[in-house]
Amino acid sequence: MYKKIIIFSILTILLMGFVSAQGVSDFKFSGDFKDVGDGVYIKYDSKGNVEQTLAIISYSNHSGKDYFKNDTGYGYSANESKNSTFTFVDTALKEQGSCEIINVSGNAFIVESWEPMDSKNAFSETFNNLMEFNKLNNVTPVNVTEIIK
Repeated sequence: MYKKIIIFSILTILLMGFVSAQGVSDFKFSGDFKDVGDGVYIKYDSKGNVEQTLAIISYSNHSGKDYFKNDTGYGYSANESKNSTFTFVDTALKEQGSCEIINVSGNAFIVESWEPMDSKNAFSETFNNLMEFNKLNNVTPVNVTEIIK
């Protein structure tokens, strides 16, 4: 189990490095989110604790599929939601959130918003973060099955 967490973390870090080379800085984010680098933006609560996170990741077939499929051995589940978005629960990392794939100038990106599992928002805020991001950047989520084959 720890091996999967380490591998997942390494892949995420590598993918975020690729994103910065592909123009993540061109995307607009709500003023509530602060840029912490590598395509990751954090919203802090009034006490300075991380409330929610929004990340842009360059899509690749190698690791992108993992965002949209269940892995019961790891404790990750993803479910199709509304407007071509998915909700997910990551038990190992104690996070829940929403994610989607967008296509910008022929490049696919995963947009992911998450929060601690104990949040009372029940995915509404993470979904709203995606919708606000889409509105600010004039993009719409694509059907995941068009990208993941």
